[in-house]
Amino acid sequence: MALRGRSKDDAQHKEISAVRNNRLSLSNLNIAVTASRRAAELAQVVRSQGGKPYIAPTTGIKREERTAIEVSKFIELSKESKPDYVVFMTGPSVYSLIDLSSELGKKEPLIKILQNSILVARSPKTQMSLFNFGLKPILIPNLDYTSVGVLKLFEGMGVTKKRIAIVWHGTSSPDLIDGLERLRNTIIEVFVYEYSETSERNETRVLESMGFKTFLSDDTQVLDLVRNINLGNIDAITFTSPPSVRGLFNFAKRHELWETLQNSLNSFAIVVAVGPSTARELDKNGVMVDVVPSVFKMKPMIDALALYIKRNALNEKVSGISQRRK
Repeated sequence: MALRGRSKDDAQHKEISAVRNNRLSLSNLNIAVTASRRAAELAQVVRSQGGKPYIAPTTGIKREERTAIEVSKFIELSKESKPDYVVFMTGPSVYSLIDLSSELGKKEPLIKILQNSILVARSPKTQMSLFNFGLKPILIPNLDYTSVGVLKLFEGMGVTKKRIAIVWHGTSSPDLIDGLERLRNTIIEVFVYEYSETSERNETRVLESMGFKTFLSDDTQVLDLVRNINLGNIDAITFTSPPSVRGLFNFAKRHELWETLQNSLNSFAIVVAVGPSTARELDKNGVMVDVVPSVFKMKPMIDALALYIKRNALNEKVSGISQRRK
């Protein structure tokens, strides 16, 4: 018996599967990778589709002296008034918090605090990072692995009048804080690293300890990326986080290249965002986003790019790429 409403979804699924099985779907296309933390992984996905990855990270991470001070205060405050929930937004935030607590000689009290709180992981990868330290039980949003999904999780459980600690990953989400406070919860925040436009070697060890092959961001690479975008040498550019967008445009502003970069992205390169928050950051910078996957992960993002190219042969950007490749 056929199920109504499934034919369109099934057809799309078959089309995506066909694209996945066609190694030449991105053949000879230069795909810019602006990620740092998972650049090697994303580059491999691009190669699997027949594309040529152009790696130029536009953001890195750093830890200032005040970060350690803030973590120390967080641990002491949590010892006095235990949080009911502790929310981790990324895998690196787990490793960075525990790494800093160890440097401060406060790892044991931190682990005890976490063991006596209900832990919330924004995504499965964050969940696995907590598992690696023997920390559980862990709550996780249902498929929507964003700050919106975290808020929906708390709303769905009817959590109110609780102490909720949030371990941020370089940036915070005012909407998440406002939503939790509307439920009359008390919010405790701690930042365990900051995003920067260059990477610091001593901080990449946190990422490398998680198994990531990390690419350092530097001005020369980013300048070459901008020049190649302006020359039409980049066929598509991928963004996997709002900071990667901000890093690129902050660099362009410093070098008085912002307007030409914006025009080139809107004219030449297919612009790909891994999810809505990244797409919104591009929109803030006046860039039209061409591709956002329905599943906010890297492989579906590249699948969606390949499908976009297949479906839009007459699109101005796609046809322009074809002309330049002749």
